[in-house]
Amino acid sequence: MKPRLAVLLALAPVLGGDALRGKTLDEWRAVIEPRPSELVYAEIPWRPSFGSALREAQADERPILLWAMNGHPLGCT
Repeated sequence: MKPRLAVLLALAPVLGGDALRGKTLDEWRAVIEPRPSELVYAEIPWRPSFGSALREAQADERPILLWAMNGHPLGCT
């Protein structure tokens, strides 16, 4: 099952059947799909490892952002 269809099916009981009626797939897609402004993080040239980032940062004399977290990415711990 496609993820978008799964989202729509999961929302159906919450929104009620009437809220889903009368909307086309394109209308729902416009609501569900991320906007270009929400995908800006993908343009960051992430490095696959801390070591490679460290070597590159030292060579360019630039700082590093190390993003580390513990637990579920959605905060469901």
